[in-house]
Amino acid sequence: MAALPGETTAGAAWGGRGGAPAPRALPAPPRPARPRPAPALPGASRPRPGPAAGVPAGDARCARPRRSPARRLGPARCGAASARMGVVEALGAGAARLLFYPSLLYTVARARLPGSRRPWFHRIDEVVLLGALPLRGRIRRLVAEENVRGVVTLTEDYETRFLCFSPQEWEAMGVEQLRLSTVDLTGVPTLENLHKGVEFILRHRAHGNSVYVHCKAGRSRSATMVAAYLIQLHHWSPQEAIEAIAKIRPHILIRHKQVQVLEKFHRNMITGRTA
Repeated sequence: MAALPGETTAGAAWGGRGGAPAPRALPAPPRPARPRPAPALPGASRPRPGPAAGVPAGDARCARPRRSPARRLGPARCGAASARMGVVEALGAGAARLLFYPSLLYTVARARLPGSRRPWFHRIDEVVLLGALPLRGRIRRLVAEENVRGVVTLTEDYETRFLCFSPQEWEAMGVEQLRLSTVDLTGVPTLENLHKGVEFILRHRAHGNSVYVHCKAGRSRSATMVAAYLIQLHHWSPQEAIEAIAKIRPHILIRHKQVQVLEKFHRNMITGRTA
């Protein structure tokens, strides 16, 4: 049968041979339009990217690796920071030298005031005396009356050069001296020196001797050493040792950095290490 005008045959309509219909291609779905960010208001800051997938919002900082201070500063800035620390230490040592005699005169004046509560030295226990510089006029009394046979010196050489005995003079008096040089004002005895000083004191203790532990004023460097000795002897905490000394010599001044080295000394004592 002939197709009418405007019509197609069945085979042509299905487009396949033997009458098999050909599938029609479906139209592609329209792409969703991307949301455009709202225009920023004047003065508004851009939002920061959110946390990485799988990281809670509160832990967003953990999703980003943090650079070490050395990488943030860079080699040049790290070198500059080290140089500044060296300058600070040098200035501290210079200030200690500059203020040595004025501060020593202040210590002498306070000790000589009527009714002074700052005597030149105190006996902490049956072995240790904690005090200021062992001036030449006081040494014979320390040896004869206090049975001092050992001296732990935590000053630098210039502090004792003209005012105290030399090592040879101490030896002639039958006294053993151990010098553990520490800068005045800002200095902290090293952990190694604390162990050396404590071993020295304990050795003289075993022989029934007394030991005079001193710095310039008997308040800070030498008080730190005596605290280490009490920590080792009684297994006290740093705070307990400091409080025990302060009950006898109230004007001691043990600074934060010195407390920190005492805490390290205490930890070493607990673990059995010596340095």
